[in-house]
Amino acid sequence: MKKEGEIKVVVIGSSDVGKTTLMENLIGRIGKVEHNGITTAIDYGSLIIDDKKIHFFGTPGQKRFEFMRELALKGTNLALIVLDASKGITEEDKEIIKLLESKQIPYGVFINKTDIGEIDINEVYNLCNPKFVVKGCAIKKEGLNELINKIISYTQ
Repeated sequence: MKKEGEIKVVVIGSSDVGKTTLMENLIGRIGKVEHNGITTAIDYGSLIIDDKKIHFFGTPGQKRFEFMRELALKGTNLALIVLDASKGITEEDKEIIKLLESKQIPYGVFINKTDIGEIDINEVYNLCNPKFVVKGCAIKKEGLNELINKIISYTQ
């Protein structure tokens, strides 16, 4: 149960976009369950900034774990869609956007892996209506401060 001043952010995206790496580099060690390098449960961890506690829940990217996405999204303040710049916007990404919009869950977008690819921010805004878009590279810890600032700004 969330308390006053606590924020629940669900990190969501298709397979292999860097959700777990993003969470680890945002908040350090996280609780996770992997099998053969694939996340098979909901990752979780928290971060405290300016007396706000941000709880992050990462969902598996495999389509067969779709029910876990639904579970994690309950009671969320904000979803964070992670896109892989080297893959572009995929059909599964579009399905995730439709899911969030159908449930009227506000969301932001983190365009990851910008060191090896590019997604135009305007393309994202033309496709959907995120609260914010941040570009970066989770593995190199680029864009993470901006991302945290956007999450805090949106949820105030």
